[in-house]
Amino acid sequence: METKLEKSLESRRHWDVSRSSDFLFKVHGEDSVMVDLQSRTCSCRMWQIKGFPCAHALVAILKNGENPFEYIEEYFTVEHFKKCNIPIFPIPHIDRHAQEAGEEFLVNPPVSKKPPGRPRVKRIKSLGEQKRPLTCSKCGQLGRHNKKTCTTQI
Repeated sequence: METKLEKSLESRRHWDVSRSSDFLFKVHGEDSVMVDLQSRTCSCRMWQIKGFPCAHALVAILKNGENPFEYIEEYFTVEHFKKCNIPIFPIPHIDRHAQEAGEEFLVNPPVSKKPPGRPRVKRIKSLGEQKRPLTCSKCGQLGRHNKKTCTTQI
């Protein structure tokens, strides 16, 4: 979670932030975005979609002098993760006897059919995940070419 916050802030430190009210900020970067810290919204809508503050919101939170971890949804906390993994005990039924503490159920794997066609090799990227820029190993430039298609003379 901390690395995700740091990654979001790496290139955004030069953005200008202007305060409109106590909790309303305008972030000036490539384009202007409104951030409302009280309602936890951003006009880029990434904060509402992911539940994790976007880069605009993080810059506004830091400008306000607050801790960014207070604005992260409970879903991303360790306590919530531990709550989700609490063991679930089956509810006893009238017709069945209660399972003894030492007994274990045998759970068979689901019957699944192999889908037709060649399996996917490349994973589907999540929303907002950036592509890694292509770097030419011959000239070292970032762009849309590689060593084979490089036209620069060395």
